[in-house]
Amino acid sequence: MSQAIAGLATEISAKGGAYDVFCTHCGSVYDAAASDWCTCITDNPTFVCPHCGTCFCSEGPEFRRTFWESAPEELLRRRFAKRGFRSTLEPPMEEGNPLRRPLILVADDELDTRLVAYRVLVALGYGVVLAKNGMEAIHLARKYRPDLVLTDQMMPVLDGKHMCKRLKEDPETRDIPIILMTGLYKRESQRIEVLREFKADDFLTKPIPFERLGEVMEGWLTPVGR
Repeated sequence: MSQAIAGLATEISAKGGAYDVFCTHCGSVYDAAASDWCTCITDNPTFVCPHCGTCFCSEGPEFRRTFWESAPEELLRRRFAKRGFRSTLEPPMEEGNPLRRPLILVADDELDTRLVAYRVLVALGYGVVLAKNGMEAIHLARKYRPDLVLTDQMMPVLDGKHMCKRLKEDPETRDIPIILMTGLYKRESQRIEVLREFKADDFLTKPIPFERLGEVMEGWLTPVGR
């Protein structure tokens, strides 16, 4: 465990008002729940240490994941309000919320990405099931027959490319639209190449603005009640 993660305090006050975090830049401890957002140009802003004025945008995914997994609900509400989305904080089932249609299967090995995708998609009106890798995604696709699959490219056990290939070759799942999330292809001119290579129906370039995710979902599906 890195020093940064070891120094990340996860104790929340009895009143639920404080969330003390260790600043890896100046070594001080500050209350993130009372701190200001940074002004970095990013869809994932973080909080500024009041002692040195440094945010933690440059910290690795492990630090961010630990931070948000332990954050109190009020801080999560601030995060979603900052991003312009209604907060949906009910904890997902192990696989998600498969009872609502249209149903989205999200496959990503990053826990933080899965949780954020779950909350955003539920807020947009979709049911969601979650998979940690391509093999698990294939199992859930056969089990639940989702209306759409949203998958990362790089995953353990079975990556997004081979997962797409298997789903498209299976008569039971080949008609399910698959949207690939990738950071390797940046140009729109690469679209045909990507879709042919991965046998996907569409792709989104990381980092994905939440507004863009909503637009693409609406382009493929209409949430219940809309």
